[in-house]
Amino acid sequence: MSHCMFRTSWGGALFCQDPAYLEGFCKFHHAALLRGEINERGVINERLSDQARRREINFHGIQGTDGTYVEE
Repeated sequence: MSHCMFRTSWGGALFCQDPAYLEGFCKFHHAALLRGEINERGVINERLSDQARRREINFHGIQGTDGTYVEE
């Protein structure tokens, strides 16, 4: 796999698209692994209570949608 193995919870099928660095993770997610914020399978530590940081880890390396869904 040439990209990071971190799978986001957004849709459950998106991976971080940054290039793999060490242990299958990109530099950002590998640093989170070393800090204990995620485990070796890429699951966010349940003890991480900072919601802004959880979102930062979860959505790093993915491109969001270009527009906002509006039901007509």
